Amino acid sequence: MKKLLTIAIAAAVAAPMAVSAETTLYGRVDTALISTDNDTAGGDTWDVSTNSSRIGLKGSEDLGNGLKAIFQYEFGANTSEGGGYGDALNNRLGYVGLSGGFGTVAIGRQWTPYYGSVDKTDIMNLNPSAGALDGDSVDANANGHYLGPTRTGNAVAYVSPDFNGFSGKLALIMADERGVNTSDGLDAFNLSLDYNNGPLSVGFSYLDFDSATGGADRWGLAGKYNFGNFALIGQYEDMDDTVSGANDGASSFGIAAQAYFGNNTLSFEYGERDFDNNSADLDNWGISAHHSFSKMTRVYVDYQQQETAASVDESTFGVGIRHDF
Repeated sequence: MKKLLTIAIAAAVAAPMAVSAETTLYGRVDTALISTDNDTAGGDTWDVSTNSSRIGLKGSEDLGNGLKAIFQYEFGANTSEGGGYGDALNNRLGYVGLSGGFGTVAIGRQWTPYYGSVDKTDIMNLNPSAGALDGDSVDANANGHYLGPTRTGNAVAYVSPDFNGFSGKLALIMADERGVNTSDGLDAFNLSLDYNNGPLSVGFSYLDFDSATGGADRWGLAGKYNFGNFALIGQYEDMDDTVSGANDGASSFGIAAQAYFGNNTLSFEYGERDFDNNSADLDNWGISAHHSFSKMTRVYVDYQQQETAASVDESTFGVGIRHDF
């Protein structure tokens, strides 16, 4: 009886704590059959490739008085190859923070404010950068004109509350690196301003590097307007020369459109990237279609092509299945 009473008291004490804390396991299994073609690589190749598969944990705990603790830990997952732990996962996100009426503060590896505000043309289903996890080579990238970073580690970030559609984001990056050509303080800061209201979304971001890091300052402006079954997207970016004086500044633009027909979505994008020294210029475009069987499962087909400054044509064709959970 005494043992049962002890268990009952422990359960009663733990119950409010269990209610106030939430942890969610989530993920994506996204694998595609792809064909890549590169003028300099000997023709077509076919492969089964990991696309944007991932697995993660995220959650929050109610601390009272409108304050919450939040966290997220996410890995990219290899869904097309075998191998050990190092071959199967890589770290995409990992942060912890506090959220309340003042906004949200988080520390760790996070999405950059720049990516969230500027890269609105990132709408294709195939993700060429994901091939690095399974070693597969994907040549063309319809979003290759994008000049900014997507995620960053060593970051302290703040996201403001929403003020009638307006919001701001600030990230401070500090890597504590010492020595020649490194920074021992604030390595970079990234400030973004956004407006999201109904069909209109507009974002501006500025990314500034400490000169000791060798990084190139840049800014970008992007917008998306959704009207009924269609959406139009545009973005522009400008990147300064690095301190090396290598005349390696650049500018880029991208335009895109989407059409929605029931459970089907058609997407198109085109972009150009122009470097001052012309060494890494490219034109890229892509077309994509996907059918959603549900909110969690879709099938898709993509074709992406790009031409480099050396007039090398590269293309990627893929058919895949994606399931979110």
